[in-house]
Amino acid sequence: MLDEALKGEIQTAYRRVLEAQGLTPRYGQRLMIAEIARTLSGIEADESGKRTSDEHVCVLEAGTGTGKTLAYLLAALPVAKARGKRLVIATATVALQEQVLHQDLPALKAHSGLDFHYALAKGRGRYLCVARLEQELDGVTGNPTLSMFEQSLVQESGDNFQALVRDMAEAYGSGSWEGDRESWSESIDDADWRRLTIDHRQCTNRRCGHFAACAFFRARRDLETADVVVANHDLVLADLSLGGGVVLPPPGDCIYVFDEGHHLPDKALNHFAHRVGVGSSLRWLGSLKKSLTELNQALAIQPTVARLLGTLPEAIAALEPRLGGGLLPGAPACRPPPWAG
Repeated sequence: MLDEALKGEIQTAYRRVLEAQGLTPRYGQRLMIAEIARTLSGIEADESGKRTSDEHVCVLEAGTGTGKTLAYLLAALPVAKARGKRLVIATATVALQEQVLHQDLPALKAHSGLDFHYALAKGRGRYLCVARLEQELDGVTGNPTLSMFEQSLVQESGDNFQALVRDMAEAYGSGSWEGDRESWSESIDDADWRRLTIDHRQCTNRRCGHFAACAFFRARRDLETADVVVANHDLVLADLSLGGGVVLPPPGDCIYVFDEGHHLPDKALNHFAHRVGVGSSLRWLGSLKKSLTELNQALAIQPTVARLLGTLPEAIAALEPRLGGGLLPGAPACRPPPWAG
């Protein structure tokens, strides 16, 4: 339930924002604030923090100009702070992210009377890797953290790239640049930036000798003190796909707002759907079956190998219908699942 103190805090903040900006109350906006606050305050959890209540999602749709952003900020932020949670706002487009970060949140902080800190979350690939920068300065080409394919694509550094590296090293070392790509004074070519950044698979984290000076982890430390974290759908979904708490705060410590939610289904499919070439897999299994005789003749002199090879025909026969054997002419049809009746 939404207690009276929290309700009063939200109402007071709303009134202050309207008065400071010369706005008039909107019926639809008030409804959104009330519904969001009611839903979030009604979430119940046990002693371990696991949610025990059913109603925990609030879906809202309103026309342009209704004031949706102000509504969810005013409703969700006080509830999140009261519950010791962080508010994660995810947008689908850069334009809305810029609006939330540079217009809506500053205005709310200036006029609402609410005390909060906010920060922008970016993926690791948006930040300079200090280790790679140092290697480029030293002219090192055999970077062990690079994949073999990427190393084969690296060409001799041109004068422009070397000048960029020196300028970045000076700016980052002096503290005039924080190491994120967007804040660099000039546009950076994608090929050049790939040589200066890294992803989570290649990063050695705390084992890196430059961990204390790492631009990404410095920015992440700022997120730890933020009450509101602004991100995009892709970053939130990528963090969740890695288990949560890798780039953003742990999911259990967050209340999520997905603005522009009509983009979310497609983006979720991009992150969580898995694809397999069924036809090519079946053809490969067919080729394997034809090769089993030769394999037996060549390898069956070892008892262990012979035993393993003996299990392959049965395993292949069980796998083919599960892969959708009906896709190939003459292949056995798939059995319907138990729930198909």
